[in-house]
Amino acid sequence: MTEAPLPRVLKPSALKRLKETYKSTDLLLPSLQRHVMKSSGVSSHSTHMMHPSDMSHKEWCGRHDFYRIIGTPPEKEAAANPSFRMENMFAEGHTIHEKYQTWLWEMGVLYGAWHCRACDLRWEGLSPEMCPACGSLRLAYKEVPLHRPGYLIEGHSDGAVHKLADWSGLIEIKSIGIGTLRFEAPRLYNRYQDGETLENIWWKINRPFTSHLKQGQLYLWMAWPRYEEIVFIYESKFNQATKEFVVGYNPTLIAPLLETARGVASAVRSGVPPPRPDWADQPDAKICHSCVYRRTCWSIDDGAAQEANDPSTAVKVRRAKPAVRKRQLGAAARV
Repeated sequence: MTEAPLPRVLKPSALKRLKETYKSTDLLLPSLQRHVMKSSGVSSHSTHMMHPSDMSHKEWCGRHDFYRIIGTPPEKEAAANPSFRMENMFAEGHTIHEKYQTWLWEMGVLYGAWHCRACDLRWEGLSPEMCPACGSLRLAYKEVPLHRPGYLIEGHSDGAVHKLADWSGLIEIKSIGIGTLRFEAPRLYNRYQDGETLENIWWKINRPFTSHLKQGQLYLWMAWPRYEEIVFIYESKFNQATKEFVVGYNPTLIAPLLETARGVASAVRSGVPPPRPDWADQPDAKICHSCVYRRTCWSIDDGAAQEANDPSTAVKVRRAKPAVRKRQLGAAARV
């Protein structure tokens, strides 16, 4: 009977030489991180318009957009995302978008704006095979640009599908991860924090998240009456499972957003700032505190309009420490 070979045992000297071939210092990652972070924080959004991706969030402030649109100088640098990990997550989201767009392109049903990288031609069409001007195959999909100039709103839907079993509509692709749950579905995120598996949580998602619904309705509002429905494709980042939700046009959901946007557009034309949102009850509110127009915004209603419009002359207001304020209030009460 042939005996099974014994496992090879490395001598201590050989094992040491093997370990010496491994390097613990990073070789590629530092250079990759520097390359990515050089271009981080660059946005393709126009600074002169409002955008559905911003408007759909509950913390959206039309007054902030007013100051940005009229060109008010920011009082401080906007908080850029300094994390390579976050940039990596955004890139992964873009990759997921491109995957579905490429498949729909190959199926011959993807409609939208296209760009030829060879001759720089831009046009709208349905799943082209080549550039109609130069015949190049180097094409890039630029999604579906949407505009409502009267409201100063513009955006890009992830795509439009034409002639798929007699159905046409917009598409919106969302990659769902832990961060999505934390911001869009706190109830589900709390279940994850309590120990429930991500697999179980994924199967409990049975409708698009509220901010996604609002964003999709804003796209349909701009695209009406050409498109009456939008399909949300959800892909899980933790198990690559997918879900599809078909949503019809219902402007009731976005009526308050459109009312605010109309007020902002009117304010831009008149030069008078629109009201603050209800949640902005004081300059130290969480969102207001991080706003790049905080001093300008809150100084206007304090009778310092001239200084507020010129950040270089705005007066910085610093609150006293709680103990000092308490002593001062006590002294005032005794007078």
